[in-house]
Amino acid sequence: MMAGTTNVDDTEQLLTASRGCSELASLVRIAGDFPRSDLDEAAASLSGANWDGQLGGALKHLAARWMDHQCEALHATYRALGQKTWDTWSAYTGAERTNTATFNDAHADIRATFG
Repeated sequence: MMAGTTNVDDTEQLLTASRGCSELASLVRIAGDFPRSDLDEAAASLSGANWDGQLGGALKHLAARWMDHQCEALHATYRALGQKTWDTWSAYTGAERTNTATFNDAHADIRATFG
């Protein structure tokens, strides 16, 4: 095999990987909402008249940081990976269809010319 080339033995594995990444992206978003909801609720309980400190504000900041930075970054990574594997599957299978059609046409031309 030449350097810089890739051989795909089972294109369905690319498709499965793409679907798996998309599913993981959704699960990360759903799972990330649970701690944030709990943290928001705790922050509200520890703020204002209920608490005379900065713990409520710190918890609210933590909840926002958790969702906005951690979960969203992981969600975006899984989505991008899913899209890249889908694009690779699509390009590879498209190229294979084109190559097959080209060789079939060439074979037909050779048969027509030489019998």
